[in-house]
Amino acid sequence: MNLNYIEDLIYKENINLIDTYLEDTSGAYINYDKLNLILYDSSKINSSNVKKQILAEELGHYYYDATYTFNSSLQLISKQEYKAKKWSYNVLIPIEKLRRAILNRN
Repeated sequence: MNLNYIEDLIYKENINLIDTYLEDTSGAYINYDKLNLILYDSSKINSSNVKKQILAEELGHYYYDATYTFNSSLQLISKQEYKAKKWSYNVLIPIEKLRRAILNRN
């Protein structure tokens, strides 16, 4: 899975990808009134692999509708973050590749 694939998914889903300053995070997904945005802060990203991971997680929020508001409970926030990370792990490391790596002990 490469960065271009993730960026293609973002554009195919008609999600706006915006590089902007983010104070407490390096990525965010925003859904407001049918407008979908993925924000990322390139000043906090030091490699294409890190950018790929950030964008994949934010796509996970989109695909699993794993959103929350600023005043959501910590329990809901944790649940939604887990869902988004789970999607990104499944995309970035397909189960068959993981299985082969374990069997080959790589």
